[in-house]
Amino acid sequence: MKSKIGMRAFSLLLAVMLISVVVPAAVSVDEITFVSGDVLGEVTLIERSPSLVQELRKNPDAEETIAAAIHNYPRVVYLTGWSDDDNERIKGIYERAKEYWEQEAGVRSWTQKDGRMWINEYNYRGINGLMHPGGMGVSSSGTNCQYLTSHLGQPIGGYPCWIEVGVAKFSEIFNGDPNEFVIFTVDSTLPEGDKFVSHGNFTNGNRDFNFEIYVSSVQYPQGYPYMLSWEGEVIRTGHVPFTRGNPDENHEYFAADSSSFTPVSTAYFWDSYLYNDQTAVWWNENLPEKTHYSQGSSPVMVAMYVPWWSQAYRIDSWIP
Repeated sequence: MKSKIGMRAFSLLLAVMLISVVVPAAVSVDEITFVSGDVLGEVTLIERSPSLVQELRKNPDAEETIAAAIHNYPRVVYLTGWSDDDNERIKGIYERAKEYWEQEAGVRSWTQKDGRMWINEYNYRGINGLMHPGGMGVSSSGTNCQYLTSHLGQPIGGYPCWIEVGVAKFSEIFNGDPNEFVIFTVDSTLPEGDKFVSHGNFTNGNRDFNFEIYVSSVQYPQGYPYMLSWEGEVIRTGHVPFTRGNPDENHEYFAADSSSFTPVSTAYFWDSYLYNDQTAVWWNENLPEKTHYSQGSSPVMVAMYVPWWSQAYRIDSWIP
């Protein structure tokens, strides 16, 4: 559940000079590149924003007011019907899966496969999109667990740092319920026991869910405030040591060995846009270094295209 990420510099002066142009990160002050994209309309931006910041995004000093709202918001919010006990139950399942992977790594071919799309240029402060989990079927003898999740991050001092939000499914081998979709977040910068939090669950994945990852450009002593939202509700906030990073949308599959993956129905991300400084742009072919892949000799299938009804990519992933 991790992106491969890195760091570059950014010129704020040139961003001011180019109003309608997205300015990506650069490797040095003297080596600046510019990228244009399909800028999101303000109405769509506000409609897709979490309720916490919808009105704030209309303000002239929106970034400062949004940063303050995030900074003062509760660190963790549970969705209706979820509790500390539910979170501890899911954290136990997650930890069992993690321990199984680590302890059995030298005994059996515990394998991860990915279907992913990302941009590798460390220039984005957030992503807002839709994810459709589908079935995400898991079993103790095949595809043991799955994560349909989006990340944003970069390495700091040689250590990977990222935040993420998504949906997980765990099989009975970890004492999970194969019918339970779990909404979760991760902040890799926190101590081990605090990184993973579950916020709610559902039992039918055949619909679209809106998610958002957002990192402010306003720095506080604790770092840059971030928010992670689900279906318009901010479910986690905090501070990270970066304000720009690599975005990705990833479907991660885990199985006990490389030959035991069992079929998984199609899941997908679509209609996503990215934040770059004060601008939001649709994630489509007008952005640079777009990549999608199915990891190694993976059984995972990946298809990426722009539907006629959308301005952004849809990326499908499944195991036939």
